[in-house]
Amino acid sequence: MTITATTFVRHSKRKIRTPCVSCGESYLYYAHDTSKALPWENGCSDCTERVGFDVRGPLVLTNADGTLHECSNPGGTDGPDSKRGSEAEKSAPKEQEPKVKQDVFTAIDALRVLFNSNTVSEDQVRDIVRQEVSSARVPTRTVVVRDKQSKEVEGSTHRQLADVVNALLVGEHVMMVGPAGTGKSTIAEQAAEALDLPSYSLSLSPQTPASAIIGYMQAAGEYVGTLFREAYEKGGVFHFDEVDNSHPSVLAVINAALANGAMAFPDGMVKRHPDFRCVASANTYGRGATRLYVGRQAMDAATLDRFTVITIEIDEALEHALCQRETSNEQRVNDVLTYVRKLRKRAEEHGLTVVLSPRASVGMVRLLEAGFTWEAAVDARIRRGLDDATWAKLTGRA
Repeated sequence: MTITATTFVRHSKRKIRTPCVSCGESYLYYAHDTSKALPWENGCSDCTERVGFDVRGPLVLTNADGTLHECSNPGGTDGPDSKRGSEAEKSAPKEQEPKVKQDVFTAIDALRVLFNSNTVSEDQVRDIVRQEVSSARVPTRTVVVRDKQSKEVEGSTHRQLADVVNALLVGEHVMMVGPAGTGKSTIAEQAAEALDLPSYSLSLSPQTPASAIIGYMQAAGEYVGTLFREAYEKGGVFHFDEVDNSHPSVLAVINAALANGAMAFPDGMVKRHPDFRCVASANTYGRGATRLYVGRQAMDAATLDRFTVITIEIDEALEHALCQRETSNEQRVNDVLTYVRKLRKRAEEHGLTVVLSPRASVGMVRLLEAGFTWEAAVDARIRRGLDDATWAKLTGRA
């Protein structure tokens, strides 16, 4: 089977607003007929930017499959070359397409012009389109299927959310380990949503007392409970944030809670609910301080043994999507991400004590949108007081 490429490059992904006056067909699109392009005419700037090469030729009506719409009045209501028709199309707001769809359109349009009227095999078309789509960075959508019922987690998700949810589904408690700003806290919240369970969280520090977890008895003999007690007794996903920053006595309490099917609280023994799950997040693997995270505590082996450890890395597709939420300027997003990722890679290569998480990328986009100059945004969100020697190494000027 072969496919004959056409010479039409679609001008817009939006259908015409007024049906063809001759046949009434409305599922039509304006496209440039590149076979009738004149050497001296200017190209269409919008289409040239989208496709990647000069696109010229008069506007004509095409069918949904990209072929020329042929009837007694192929110009529709006003005709594609009339002022009203072309200007309305150019001034109409552009609909936002998912990037993966944009890439497919770009690949197909490129084929139509590059191969013009030549015959292209179906396998060639598939290979080119597959290559374009595979290079697109699309944020992950996570769907959980339980008892033949599916539930999609709202919004874009980290690509490793499914790993965390699967571990929780089989009864494991999870410790997520990764650099600051990789989305661990959000993963914990979305994991609870995916399991249709309440979500609770507590950020730990060396000063966090055990009573913040198990509660305490007042002088009058009344028990004061905690969110952990609520989750432990009634079910839910409880998130211990910064677990590697907690005091050893608090870790002992967590260990006791996870070790058995019941636990002693100040007001008595409480049975653990079957739907109780514990998620912890840390910047280290519980073996003590590191070059980047100097204040972290070593965790005892018994506590670590209670968890399935999942390493959370930076999800660049999600990072891109988070930056896009801050601006409609795609070039600005690409410039920021290219810059930050270059510095991030260099920091890793040279072992620099610099954290450049997605928060840095998103923050820089926000500052640029607020009117900061590039230099000011870099100084406020990227350099942040780094000495000259470290900055020179990070930027490759050393």
